Amino acid sequence: MDGAERWQILRLHVEDEIPLADLARETKVSLRTLQRPHRSFQDGGIAALDLRPRIDAGRRRTAAETVAFIERLALTKPRPSLATLHRLAVADARYR
Repeated sequence: MDGAERWQILRLHVEDEIPLADLARETKVSLRTLQRPHRSFQDGGIAALDLRPRIDAGRRRTAAETVAFIERLALTKPRPSLATLHRLAVADARYR
């Protein structure tokens, strides 16, 4: 949902004073999902309804050594199960 679509729904609350709970039922969008853009609208107006890209987009939070370890494990023959990969990755992460 982009900013214009958010405004189409929130406009009914802001201008026509329809409660957010009623809008949530009518539009089949959860109440909490409507409350977030409503708060953004209160703080910054219609321009605040557009999504901003995440600051950490494209960055891994996992250490490079751990990623390399998991990739090495996943490429071995025969390929270990996901449960085994997870177990070994957790053990490696705790070790580091």
